[in-house]
This record gives sequence, structure tokens and C-alpha cells, in this order.
Amino acid sequence: MTYKKLIRNSIVATVAVGLFSGAPVNVLAADLNELQKQQQELQQQKANIDESIHEKEHEVSVLESKQVSAAAELEALVKSITETNAKLQKQQQEVAVTNAEVTKLKGEIKELQNNIQERFDLLKDRARAIQVNGNSQAYVNVILASDNFSDFIDRATMVTTLVSADKDIMAEQKKDENKLSSKQKETETKLASLKKLATEIALSKNNLESQKSQKDELILAIAAEKDLTQQQKNDLLSKQGALSADEQKVAGNIQAEKDRQAQAALELAAARKASAERAAKEAAAKAATAKASSKTMTRTESPAEQPSETVSIPSISSGSSTGMFIKPAAGILTSGFSDRTNPVTGQHESHKGQDIAAGGSVPIYAAAGGTVVFSGFGAPGSGYGGYGYVVEIDHGNGYQTLYGHMRAGSLQVVAGQSVAQGQGIGIMGSTGQSTGQHLHFEIHKNGVPVDPTPYI
Repeated sequence: MTYKKLIRNSIVATVAVGLFSGAPVNVLAADLNELQKQQQELQQQKANIDESIHEKEHEVSVLESKQVSAAAELEALVKSITETNAKLQKQQQEVAVTNAEVTKLKGEIKELQNNIQERFDLLKDRARAIQVNGNSQAYVNVILASDNFSDFIDRATMVTTLVSADKDIMAEQKKDENKLSSKQKETETKLASLKKLATEIALSKNNLESQKSQKDELILAIAAEKDLTQQQKNDLLSKQGALSADEQKVAGNIQAEKDRQAQAALELAAARKASAERAAKEAAAKAATAKASSKTMTRTESPAEQPSETVSIPSISSGSSTGMFIKPAAGILTSGFSDRTNPVTGQHESHKGQDIAAGGSVPIYAAAGGTVVFSGFGAPGSGYGGYGYVVEIDHGNGYQTLYGHMRAGSLQVVAGQSVAQGQGIGIMGSTGQSTGQHLHFEIHKNGVPVDPTPYI
């Protein structure tokens, strides 16, 4: 077996160890995604409940306003009813007084009627006497029958008195009849007016009582609706509290899962490093043995028959082109590793990588094999802010690569997953701080960005 074959077999063995040791991390990543999904669902449910709580608070506020308005209207109705009752009571008192006056008037009317009847009877008798005695000739005969002048004067005076008395009786009769008619009309008018007013007041009172009854029912209905709405709000608050507790529990599980993933990644990196060191030592030992055998064979053979073989292992610690990484995507280089003006912010900055641009759905590949450190959207404060959907891969020996601005929903790997060189990890996009579709590609050496050109 030649020295080159030994080196190649050692590298294959090292890659195989890395691939098989990454399986548990994939399981952890899947668990983390499920927990984050649960967290998002809980947050959405809380947001929906918050909106419902605000709606219930608004409904309670509206009902409280209705309660205040209805209570004010009820107070006004009660005041009106009190005033109406006072009016009705006063009117009833006036009716009672008027009834007493009517009773008195009826007595007076009865007395007038009796007087009128007596005068009527007297006048009727006098009229009958005049008719029997020949009208007014009887008064003349009485005067002419005088015995002397003194008797004549006495008789004339008597006749005059009788005639005057008849006239007075007639005048009194007429006066009493007019007075009777006036009192009867006055009584009837006053009674009718009082009865009408009493009826109107009674109707007004009944109307106010009906309105009060309706307001009482409305206030009770509003109070019941308010109590129900408040109870619904309290139920929502209870659900919100339960969801908050669940969210805190899930957040704790997420943090625990992240801690487990970080620990798993550290253990994976340590295992890979140890495996690589073992493989390198084994390869070096085998290479030394093969080289010693080759030198022995060379010394026993003619130099013309077998030239000595010299092999150099590329070092990735130098700044020269190593070929350790492949170009991660097809396209043209639009911006290199240099100072420039940021096309989004307009500020002067140091561009820490390369921008590779192309149109359409352009696949992005892992530039080298390694372990995915981050896969997701670079939120502000996460260390990946501005990169949009981004993937970072750790390749060991202090090297990491970063792939930014990938298309939303196109990520094909998760944190903790092992990837091989050339494996698809996403699609070129323009998410985050980007002015057009391109891939922002970075290579980090010991945590410091370096120019990718010599390494591809």
C-alpha cells in the first residue's frame, strides 16, 4: 500500500466517524423545533385571548355607561312620579273640596227650588183670583167702594201694596231662577274640569309608572349582561394565566434543550477532534512505516528503476489557497472581502465576506463538511442580525462558514446536524438587510472573518 492510499483511507475513516457521531444531535434539533413550535402556538393563543380580553373590557365599559345613563333616567322618572303624585293628591283634595261645595250648592239649589215653588204657587193663586174676579177691575172696584176719602186713601194704598208685592215676587222669582241656573252651570263646569284634570294626571302617572317599570327591567338586564361579560373576562384571564404558565414551562424546556444541544455539540466536537487526532496519528505511523519500507527498497534497487516519491499534506493554517472549501453557490462575485459603502444603510463598513449573485432558484451548498451551529432567522441581538435566514457551520480546527440572506422557508438543515461538503443547505434569497438576491458567504478562522478567496 502506498503512502497516498494510506492518507486517503485515514481521511475517509475520519469523515465516517464524524457522520455517524452526529445522529443524536439531529434528534435534539427536532425536539427543539417541536418545542419552539409549541411556544409559538401558545404565544398566538395568548395574543388571541389578549384581544378577547380587550373586547370584553370594552363591552363592560359600554355596559357601565348604559347603567349610569339608565340610572339617571330612572331617577328622573322617580322624581316625575313623585311630582305627579303630589299633583294628583292636590287635585284629589280639590275634588273633595269641590264635592263639598257641590253638596252645599245642592242644598242651596234645593232651598231655591223650594222658594221658587212657593212663589210659583202664590203667583198661581193670585193669577187664579184675578181671573175669577175679572182681571184688574177688581182692584178698581175695591177703591170705588170706599165710604169716604180717608177710606179711599186706605183702599188705594192697599191695592198699590198688593200690586207692588206681586211685582217683587216676580222679580225674586226671576232672580232665584237665574241664580239657580248659574250655580248649576258653575257646579257642572267645575266638576267636569276637575274630573278631566284628575283623569289626565292619573294617565300621566300610569305612563310614568310604566316607564319606570321598563327602566327597572332594563337596569336589571344591563346588570346581568355586565356580570356575564365580567365572568367571561375572568375566565379569559384564567386561561391567559394557564397559558402563561405553559409558556414559561415550554420556555424552560427550550432553554434546557438548547443547553443539551450545546453540550452535545461540544461533545461531538471533542469526539471528532479526538477521532481526527487518532486517525492522524495512525496515518502518520503507517506513513512512517511505509516511508521506511520505501527507503529500504530504494537502497536495494537501481535509482533508474524507481524514483523516490515526495508527498506534501496541505496545511489549512496558511493564508495561501488550500482548496479546503468549495464555492457554495453558482453566480457572479458582486462584492468581495474589502471596505465598502453598505448598500442598505449607506454607511462605510468592512465587508466581512463575499457576495455571490444569481437569478432564479439557486441552490446553496455546504462549502465543507461539518456541524450546523445555527439555522434560522437572524433576529436583532442574536449575533446574526441583518443576515435574514442564515446558516453557520463549524468545520473544526477553528474554521466556520456563514451563509446569509437565504430564501424564507428554504432552509434544509437544523442546528446540531452534521453536513457533508456539497450537501444542499438552502436556496439563494434576499432576506434581512439585502437589496437583491445574492448569497453572503463568510469564512471565519478562530472566530475572525478572513478573505474566502484563498480558501476556495
